Amino acid sequence: STPPWIVLRYDYNDSSNSTENITIVNSFAWILYLFINLIRHKPYITYFGCCQQNMEALKRDREVRAKTWREHVSTYEQKVGMLDKELENINREFEGLKQKKLKLAETHGHKNANENELIEINAGGRVITANRGALIYQKGTMLEALFSGRWDKEIQRDGLDRIFLDVNPECFQRIINYLSMLKSSSEEDTSQYLQVDKDLQLIFDDTMTYFGIEHPPSSTESSGTTRDPTTNSAFERKPTVKSTWETMTFDEFPIILKNNMRQEQKSMINAKEELERIKKSLEKEEDFVQQTSAQSLSDIVSFDVRGTLMTVKRSTLRIFKDSQLDRQFDEATWPEQHVNLPSIKEWSYEQVADWAKHHDDISDEVVGLLEENKVTGSELLAFGYEDLKNLGISRPGTLALVTKVIKGLRMKSQCQPIFIDHDPYCFGKILDQLRLKAISKEDYRPLSLSDIEERKQDAFAKTVDYYFPGELAHLILKKEPLLQSSIVSQDQAEMIKRWLDE
Repeated sequence: STPPWIVLRYDYNDSSNSTENITIVNSFAWILYLFINLIRHKPYITYFGCCQQNMEALKRDREVRAKTWREHVSTYEQKVGMLDKELENINREFEGLKQKKLKLAETHGHKNANENELIEINAGGRVITANRGALIYQKGTMLEALFSGRWDKEIQRDGLDRIFLDVNPECFQRIINYLSMLKSSSEEDTSQYLQVDKDLQLIFDDTMTYFGIEHPPSSTESSGTTRDPTTNSAFERKPTVKSTWETMTFDEFPIILKNNMRQEQKSMINAKEELERIKKSLEKEEDFVQQTSAQSLSDIVSFDVRGTLMTVKRSTLRIFKDSQLDRQFDEATWPEQHVNLPSIKEWSYEQVADWAKHHDDISDEVVGLLEENKVTGSELLAFGYEDLKNLGISRPGTLALVTKVIKGLRMKSQCQPIFIDHDPYCFGKILDQLRLKAISKEDYRPLSLSDIEERKQDAFAKTVDYYFPGELAHLILKKEPLLQSSIVSQDQAEMIKRWLDE
């Protein structure tokens, strides 16, 4: 209905005051009415104001989202960049170590050593044949380094060109058996293969440590216990300050990305630790090889101990100064004992040719090849079957004969064993103690009689007194009180014991 305040009066009858004009006026009145109500209630301002606030909030939210994303991307790129940079460093160092090993092999050994090659080793007088693959099975050990091929030209060899190791032969045989078993068997409990007699345990443990061989977990150890190879003496781990990339976290990233980056970080930490182990191993390897590097053949001494062959380095025999062994093998005395020994390695190529001409089993053809190639004594002793073929000898029969002749010549070039008229067990124990002193340095300790077989104790004490008279005996054998008494002195106790023995 018409609002009460809209009043239209028609005071006079005018033709312009038609129905049409009235309609227009009424329409205008209604519009004015609506306009006044709109102004009074302001609905359009509320609507458009709400829209503007929502849009501004939306804009702010988008800006926050964009900023957060940029921060995430920046953080991600920063942390990935740190990982990538460290990975490049690790790869570069690994490649550097690889090249260093190749260079060592080119200079001191052979680059392409065959893992299936059989190697003859003179282990303290016992010849042990081992597969190279078994010898290098435990990576990072000094045994693996020694037989990796990198040092083949530097290793000490005997007169028959066999690698010489100044070790207890029985202990080394056990180690070879153990490594061969590891290489070929899937058996889990391997500790049984390293069990030795009580009197060998000390020298065996020290030999294992010397070569860096990892002791396997025994069957009595917890199945959940794992052994860290870096606890071996070859890899003594020292505390290090961790880098930023090792300690950074990834909690700000989505769970999947966070887990992936954590795993990548863990793998890189393991790679870094492996790199450090290899670096330390290589440093120790070079020092280790220096101890076993090639020396003069006269520095290898062989003993015939009542029929048992024992071989040891002269420096080992002299480890305890002023002992009988030290005096017997010192620089002044030892050369005099070798005056009449053959010096085939020093032959000139003319002497080699002259020897060949007067040997019944060597043909004129072979003599001509030796002269033509100017083969010296040391080269002749190093010749093997394949070397002779490369020299030009083609007939199988001739090759066999010359190989046999050279083998006999090698036997003659070796130092003749020195006869020892003592019990092999007792003399061998003394050699083991000298070896222990050489490899364990300050950790060395002398034996007690309880470390010796009961039936051999008296003979061992007498053998020690012979080579280490008087006060020197305590270097090998720790003397224990004969009698715990406040009445009888130890000197008196020894006199009583000698009287009873007589």
